[in-house]
Amino acid sequence: MVTHSQQNASFGAMSVFENHDPDSLIGTVVDGRFEIESEQSRSSLSTLFVALDQRSDASVILRLFSAEATIEHGAEILEQAAIAFEMSHPNVLRLTSFGRSTIRGVERAYVVHERLTGGSLEDMIDRSRLLTPSQALVVGLEVCRALDYAHKRGMLHHDLRPSSIVFGEDRKARVADIGVASVIAEKAWGDDAMVSQERARYCAPEQAQGEPFDEKTDVYALALILVEAVTGTVPFLTDSVVGTMSARVDKLFPVSADLGGLAAVLDKAGRSDPLERSSAADMGRALVQAGPTLPRPTQIPIVSSAIFGVQGEEDRTGDLTKPREFNELSDDSQSFVASTTDTMTIRDDADAVVAAGVDIEDKPLIGRWIVAAVAVLALITGGYFLFSALQKDSYAIPDLIGVDQGEATNLVTEFKWEIVVVEEANEELPVGAVIRTDPETGKKLETGKALTFVVSTGPPPVPLPELNGLDAATALATLTDGGLVLGVETPEYSEEVPVGVIIRWAISSQPTLVAGQEVIKGTAVDTFVSQGPAPRVVPDLTGMSIESATTALTDLRLTINRGDDQFSLVATGGVATQSPAPGESLARGTAVTVAISKGPDLVAVPQLLTLKFDKVGPALEAAGFVLGNVSGNTRGFPIAVFLAGQPVAIGQLLPRGTVLDVLYYGS
Repeated sequence: MVTHSQQNASFGAMSVFENHDPDSLIGTVVDGRFEIESEQSRSSLSTLFVALDQRSDASVILRLFSAEATIEHGAEILEQAAIAFEMSHPNVLRLTSFGRSTIRGVERAYVVHERLTGGSLEDMIDRSRLLTPSQALVVGLEVCRALDYAHKRGMLHHDLRPSSIVFGEDRKARVADIGVASVIAEKAWGDDAMVSQERARYCAPEQAQGEPFDEKTDVYALALILVEAVTGTVPFLTDSVVGTMSARVDKLFPVSADLGGLAAVLDKAGRSDPLERSSAADMGRALVQAGPTLPRPTQIPIVSSAIFGVQGEEDRTGDLTKPREFNELSDDSQSFVASTTDTMTIRDDADAVVAAGVDIEDKPLIGRWIVAAVAVLALITGGYFLFSALQKDSYAIPDLIGVDQGEATNLVTEFKWEIVVVEEANEELPVGAVIRTDPETGKKLETGKALTFVVSTGPPPVPLPELNGLDAATALATLTDGGLVLGVETPEYSEEVPVGVIIRWAISSQPTLVAGQEVIKGTAVDTFVSQGPAPRVVPDLTGMSIESATTALTDLRLTINRGDDQFSLVATGGVATQSPAPGESLARGTAVTVAISKGPDLVAVPQLLTLKFDKVGPALEAAGFVLGNVSGNTRGFPIAVFLAGQPVAIGQLLPRGTVLDVLYYGS
């Protein structure tokens, strides 16, 4: 059997990256802070290392991108990393640092994540540690929480795989590389050559067809992953990239009764049409509703000591993560709540005896007394231990309001309470801060009981208003009232929308969003404001008939004015002159004035041969001509008249304004 690790030896989700740098970087300090200790994996555009953060002395995961990836995608990767850096959610792998660093004279982009020691879902599948439907439901619910949190903040994954889902020793799932993975994934799906079998393995039908894709692709990938985690097989998988992609287009998602309550959830999440597919929030709600139909889940079989050299799960008998049950979503549907419930059953005497394996039928009297004595002793002993177990220490709950969730957890670790996290939107407190606890501050709580942290997800998401058709001032007021801000205003010509009115709007990071969908408060909305119709370039109408000129201007939504007809060298009936001139710009609806040609204005060449020199010029001008070159002895009489070197006859008709040359005899 070929494992995931053989196909893609990546701890994180970005097996699409590769870095063919042959030199070992072990011992190199990146950005003066992160000392590389060992290499974990390589892929097309990056290398994954275990590194030591010299500031905190903590072991971290460093993803170092190749020089080529940095040049082509570095700006986008770091832009997504900056957004991911601000994210705080118990099911999102925490990004702790990012930037650029010059290594051996070459600039390289990098991102740093916290290092978990519970392995990935891929590690479990590779070791045939398949999940039960109940366990898959737990993992799916936690991944849905992470995706819903990210999607509402405009962050997508687009390359979700089992290697993207990692675990801590607490056995809770985290999603890695949200946002950063989407940069390379979007580039890859634009080039068929970059689509590997590993990427095609978890792609959605719309990706396979080269169509636009959004957050619904992450949901489809999760559905494939959960089926694989339970059955060990990826639906629609074939031996080729093309076959794998085409096999899931317009196909029903394969679910079976073996999946129990998961079947209906995966059927909806695996719809071929994204419009019919669940969102991450919808899928999470469906998983919560399916919880009671499945057996109580056992512990997630994480891979720990075999990979990371830490205490093995077989030795952790004193610190086991308890199975979880499923409660309803909170009112704002932004969190999926999992709580822990311990149950204790006290049996009667007979049950206790039977449970101890003692048969009380057909025994001699002495045997019955012995059995009775054993039963009494068992009751006394059991009662003692039950009493001891019930005598738990109680501690007052400290004031944790405003404290970061992680810090708050550390502050109460000594009390050995079971921490349950519920998310809730809050205007005042930052993301990850505790809003309140249940029980509340000051109340006493026994060791082992559940303490609920209600944790801020930041301001509640706000709906996007419809701005089309509003004037710029009204649009600004609408955005401000809705908790949003005005982004870039771009002027744009429009044939239909009046000047100053919004033609369209968009969120630059999520251009597919429409009015009514929710975004985080403070999101910038870019607007495109009408400048009215675009200017028209005046065409050259010379020589056209009045009808043709009118049609040409009407097509441009210009009008025509006819001025006085005039003599012209243009053929009779054609446009002789126009105003404005060809090539000038006019506003839509403006008029162009034209004059129609009456043909050339012909006049007769006058008699000049008997005129003295001082009379020749006035005679030509009076006849409508212009005196040109005069040659010969002007004290005599002219003997010839020329037009462009050719003689003309007295009385010959020529266009008014023609220049005539005069020749005198002698020199």
